[in-house]
Amino acid sequence: MRDAVELEWSGIPTVAVVHQAMHGSARAIAGISGMPDYPFLTVDYPHVPLAVWTDEEIDEVARDLAPRIVELLTTDEA
Repeated sequence: MRDAVELEWSGIPTVAVVHQAMHGSARAIAGISGMPDYPFLTVDYPHVPLAVWTDEEIDEVARDLAPRIVELLTTDEA
């Protein structure tokens, strides 16, 4: 989250993708970073290391997330 906020401060549009288990921590980091309303994407995929996902699982996640990321990058929600 902090990396995303830093990139936004630099003028680089960014979307943080955060697992549901880390939602509270991400919101807190955004808040203490001065961006309490920073819009980020919360996902609830199995919380396992990416290295154990199959190529097909990664493709499925990418197909699901891509439109949501584009939406956040192209709307002014902050």
